[in-house]
Amino acid sequence: LAVGERVVATGDLLQSAVPFMGDGYFDEWVATIDEVKKLDFAVAFPGHGAAITNRETIEAFQGYIRDLTAQAAALRKQGLTADETAERVDLTAYKAHFPVIQGLGADVRAVRRIYAWMDERATR
Repeated sequence: LAVGERVVATGDLLQSAVPFMGDGYFDEWVATIDEVKKLDFAVAFPGHGAAITNRETIEAFQGYIRDLTAQAAALRKQGLTADETAERVDLTAYKAHFPVIQGLGADVRAVRRIYAWMDERATR
């Protein structure tokens, strides 16, 4: 890279693939991405996956986190376990950005973490 190029290295804050999410703090994660989006950069080097060269990928990544969290909360209120929720969430709106998404469902480890995170927030 040449001096003066507009590059940001984000580590696992951003990824160009569906994130693992097994140790996330989802409200803080989304808020921190909002702060990164304020920076003047042309390329983001994520913790995993290819370099991100468009803001649409960042919006999709952030939307995925928001939607998975919201859907998990709603399904939990209906009495579903984390494993049941992992089978039922619908994140297909993001499949153009994340081709691994082929139908309903999400990584069960992510949903289990979201449930644990909701429990942690309830005890604060």
